Amino acid sequence: MLFYNFESLDKFMKNNLIYEIQAESNRIKNIQNLYETKKNNLDFLTQTLIKNSNILNKKNMEKFYNINKLLKDSFEKLDNIYNLSIKLDSSLLNIISLYDKDIYNNYNEIKAELIEYNKKSDYLYQIIFEYENLVSSILSEMLYLLPYQFKKYKKRKKNEQKNCTSKFDNNIELNHIDNNILYISEKSQKAYLPYYFDEVKKLYLASKDKYKVMQDVVNDIYIVPLNKFKNSSISRFREAFYLMRKKENKSISNSLDLGLELMFKHELNPIVIAACRNLDELDIFLDCLEKNELYDFKCFEIKFEVSPYIKKK
Repeated sequence: MLFYNFESLDKFMKNNLIYEIQAESNRIKNIQNLYETKKNNLDFLTQTLIKNSNILNKKNMEKFYNINKLLKDSFEKLDNIYNLSIKLDSSLLNIISLYDKDIYNNYNEIKAELIEYNKKSDYLYQIIFEYENLVSSILSEMLYLLPYQFKKYKKRKKNEQKNCTSKFDNNIELNHIDNNILYISEKSQKAYLPYYFDEVKKLYLASKDKYKVMQDVVNDIYIVPLNKFKNSSISRFREAFYLMRKKENKSISNSLDLGLELMFKHELNPIVIAACRNLDELDIFLDCLEKNELYDFKCFEIKFEVSPYIKKK
């Protein structure tokens, strides 16, 4: 806020207009930088939550859903803070320009600009206050949710490793063509996802020696254990989020939107979302699913390998 009330506006314009505007411009730039950093931190927090979402049990799905709704609101408020701060900075530059040209002839216009600036500035600090409250709620919810679940997850994994006697490994053989088959194997407990050959090549070249050969990219990214999709609702959210964020390069807010939309779409197998190579393929599948005409889905073939025996519980 540049001045306190309408009565003090004339005094403000005559005495310290330019000095205060320059100081205000610096404050606005500091807000931009601060909330750009906060956006990166919130992005990291979101990725951490989703990365560890496979450790959550079904009882915590509602809490997970609520946290992600809060995250979506937070990113929208961050965008509002950033966009409004840019407009305020532009408004300050306009006031300086009017002042430099002719303060006496532009006096009323400058006054009107300052009044409008104060209104927008008040709104900016209101959004900042709302954002900080949201983040406090998110942090308290996450602190409750993850540590307790993480302890249980580590204990469960330790028991699984103790009881595991053999490891079954299959590869999708990499050829110089696209793979248009989603192969879900109950026998090997893995899903073999379709891919575009050019995308595999791109990932390999960008990996900075992480992979020795291109086949390693396929084995690492396109062969997925079925237990990753054990919690269907959270898996739908996670795969939809990553499809938007990683494959489509969309904003965090858009990614959260799709994740929240599909999270409780119970008829949708989360493995299919993971298999979709882009948003168009997912949209086509959802359209076929809604019409109950999955035979019309031609983007990739879906094959199942069923285990010849029934596992004992």
